[in-house]
Amino acid sequence: MPPGLGQVGKSSLEMADLERKWRLIPPRTDDGAGNMALDQALLEAASRPGFPPTLRFFRWSPPALSMGRFQDLGDVDLEACRREGVDVVRRPTGGRTILHLDDFTYSLVLPRGFPFPARVVEAYLFICRGIVAAMNRLGLEVSLIEKGGVDYRRAGSACFASSTQADLRLGGRKICGSAQVRRAGALLQHGSVLMADHSELLFRLLRFPSAREREEALREYRRSCTTLEETGRALSWEEMASAFASGFEEAFRIRLEEGDLTPRERERWLGLVPAYRSPGWLANRQARSFA
Repeated sequence: MPPGLGQVGKSSLEMADLERKWRLIPPRTDDGAGNMALDQALLEAASRPGFPPTLRFFRWSPPALSMGRFQDLGDVDLEACRREGVDVVRRPTGGRTILHLDDFTYSLVLPRGFPFPARVVEAYLFICRGIVAAMNRLGLEVSLIEKGGVDYRRAGSACFASSTQADLRLGGRKICGSAQVRRAGALLQHGSVLMADHSELLFRLLRFPSAREREEALREYRRSCTTLEETGRALSWEEMASAFASGFEEAFRIRLEEGDLTPRERERWLGLVPAYRSPGWLANRQARSFA
C-alpha cells in the first residue's frame, strides 16, 4: 500500500460509522458536456439529505478533451479538434487537458456530512484507497506520486504530463490522475486511468509556440506517463469497471448497489447540459458557484 494511505484511511473510517451501502450508477456513454454536467448535478444533489455516496464509471463519445476549470482556452487548438472529431469540454474541477479516448474514467461523489478528511491532500489519499485496491486486483502495483510532483507551468498543457499527490504511478510513471472539488459540504472526485497511448493525437490538439517545443513536450510526456497497454495486459473496459467496483467495496468495506438517477437529479443534469455546451462556459466567461 502506498505511504500514508493506510493511516489516513483508518483514521477517517474511525471518525464515524460510514454508510455501508453506496450507489453504483449503471455505466453510461455520453459526450463531454453530458458527462461533466452529470458530475455537477450529482455534486449539487449531494448537499441535500438522503444522498448516498455515489460511484460511477463512464465512457466518452465522441472522444473528448476535458479542460481544467481555470485553464486558458488558448491551450487548445479548436480547429484541430474539429478536424479530428474530438469534443472539447471544461470540467468543474481544476487541472489541465486530458484526452478521453481509450481511458477508464471514474467519478465519486460523497455527501455532506460524510466523514472524509477536511484537508484536500488527505481526502485524495482517502479516496485513493479504492483505486489502489482496484489496481491491485488487476495485478498492478501502483504507488502515490511523491510530494512535490511536476509543476503544471513546467509540464505544459497536458494534465498527465504534470503530477500531484492525487496521482498514482506504475513503474515510476503516472498512470492515473484525479481532480477534486467541494460544494456546500459535499465532495466530487473524478479521474482517469490511461488504457492506451494516444499521446501523439493529444499533442496535435494542443497549441505550442513551435513544432520543436511540441516534440520536446511529447517526449517528456512519454517519459513520465504510462498506460495499461504498455504493461502487456489486455484489459477490457468492463474488466476495469469490475475491478474498480470490487476495489472500492474492499477498501471501504461497503456494498455497492446499482441504482439510477432520481427524477430530480436527472432533471438537473439535463438542465445543465446546454450550459456545459455553451461557448461562454468553454471560454470560461460564465460565472459558476463552485465551492
